[in-house]
Amino acid sequence: MTILKVMVDDEQADELKRLLHDISIVKYVEEEQINTDEPNVTRIKRILDAAKGKNLFKDIKDPVEWQREIRKEWERGF
Repeated sequence: MTILKVMVDDEQADELKRLLHDISIVKYVEEEQINTDEPNVTRIKRILDAAKGKNLFKDIKDPVEWQREIRKEWERGF
């Protein structure tokens, strides 16, 4: 199963939800409000605080190789 995140203006959100609910392959629609008035620094700090203790990178055996692969993806446009 794949999760897609889409960011739309508030005016477009209701229309998009209606469209998505009518598509048979869409299993679930979740809405999250984002405060765009919040400064980027504050938003980044909040996200980092939420990620603490979750061992997000526990599966990375070789960090240098992992970064190398990430850069290759950027160069290919992924």
